[in-house]
Amino acid sequence: MFTKPIFNYRLFIWVLLILAVIMGGVFLLIAYSYKLQKETEAYITSARTAVNEANEMDNELTAIKGLTYTYLVNKSDAWLDSLGYHKERFTIHLERARKGAQNNEEKILLQQISALFSNYEQNLLVAITHLKKREVTKANALLLHSAQDLLGTIHQKSNEFIKLNKTVEARYEMELARTNNVIFQILIILGIGGITTGLLLGWLISRLLFGPINQLVLTVRNASGEAVLEKVSFNPRNDINELEERIRKLIDGANKANEDLLKNKELLQHSNKHTALGKIAPTIAHEIRNPLAAIKMLVYSIKEDEEVSTSVKEDLEIISREIERLENFTKDFLMFAKPSDPVLVAVNPIASLIDVLQLLKPRFKKNNIMVREDFEGIRCSVLADSGQLKQIYLNIILNAIDVMDHNGTLTINASFVTKIQNPEMEDPHTFVGIRFIDNGPGIPLAILNNLFEPYIKKSDMGVGIGLSISQSIAKSHGGWISAENRPDGHGAVFSIFLPTINA
Repeated sequence: MFTKPIFNYRLFIWVLLILAVIMGGVFLLIAYSYKLQKETEAYITSARTAVNEANEMDNELTAIKGLTYTYLVNKSDAWLDSLGYHKERFTIHLERARKGAQNNEEKILLQQISALFSNYEQNLLVAITHLKKREVTKANALLLHSAQDLLGTIHQKSNEFIKLNKTVEARYEMELARTNNVIFQILIILGIGGITTGLLLGWLISRLLFGPINQLVLTVRNASGEAVLEKVSFNPRNDINELEERIRKLIDGANKANEDLLKNKELLQHSNKHTALGKIAPTIAHEIRNPLAAIKMLVYSIKEDEEVSTSVKEDLEIISREIERLENFTKDFLMFAKPSDPVLVAVNPIASLIDVLQLLKPRFKKNNIMVREDFEGIRCSVLADSGQLKQIYLNIILNAIDVMDHNGTLTINASFVTKIQNPEMEDPHTFVGIRFIDNGPGIPLAILNNLFEPYIKKSDMGVGIGLSISQSIAKSHGGWISAENRPDGHGAVFSIFLPTINA
């Protein structure tokens, strides 16, 4: 007989906790070393950039010095233009080097270079003034002093700046090498620790965890109705896979049973409701229609009497309309309680829709309703009773006209919905979806979930069963009707889904 091992959960949890703390500390150390590495690389890059800028400054300084000597011999304005260009370039590189300076020593050197170069520029302006006064000797002496002393000193300071940055770069490169070496050693330790930890965890899991899992597999196997073996071979991978599979089957079976139970409950309630309606419908129809017929004939005979006044005839006309409304209600009630079986033939649902829209054109015009059609190019056939299909369209469109009152817009579009799962069908199918979108007040949330139930109060006009009849017709055709409010809150969307026989 399989013996259940003792699983020391506390020991296992403490081992995992200690390993997690160790691993966390190692990763924090690596992260800190990585941060130092990035900072060192940034310092090295800054130092190299400073050296490059200093070299560019030195190149521009050499050009300025050469042009200054040339200007001693040839006082052409062209040399002054070239000198101005290189002075501008020197100033740009000096400013870049100043922005990248890392310590006070570098900043002091750059300030000295800037001051010396400002003196050079001032001397150059003074020399040009002397030349304008034709004091050539003074101008040449000043230019010679600027080229030899000032520019020479600037050159010396630039070399000091380059040497200083190269020294900093070399120091940071040594620090970077040390940091990389530390990271490498940490990775080696981490690798060895990872292997050791893996072996330790493997031993703990094999000893403390898989025994109870194996026992759980046997228990689940027994719960699933299969025979339990007293002796089993121990294979952790197969046991876990089997446990997962059997638990999934148990859960799926429970969910399926629950879904079937709820569906059967709904079907039973619906069936009971229809059974009760089917039993009382003929009696109600008989008790209402016969008196209505007698009243209708009596009203008609009174209206035909020439001695009846006009005001009385108007009242009788109102009574006739109300009698007709009661007759229509009785007819709808009978149709809902005992609907006739549809005669299914291959029809184009769009063609039936176009016929209904053509029939309702006067009503659209009277209520100033704009109809937007977007079902061009939809070609399909469905097995349906064309008359009952038109009745669905009429019920939905007339409801939309009623709620929109005047100056509304009704948008009708159609599209194919591929491999959708019909709540009333088990197999996936391709459906054609026809949507009716109005811009009325929308469906009240209080009745949205029960909209297709019979005798739900939908408006101030009373109760109705038109949508219930439409839903019954749609279901008898293998489809269904859904209703929802528009996302913007201005109107409702009724969608009819019918299974296609070709698309």
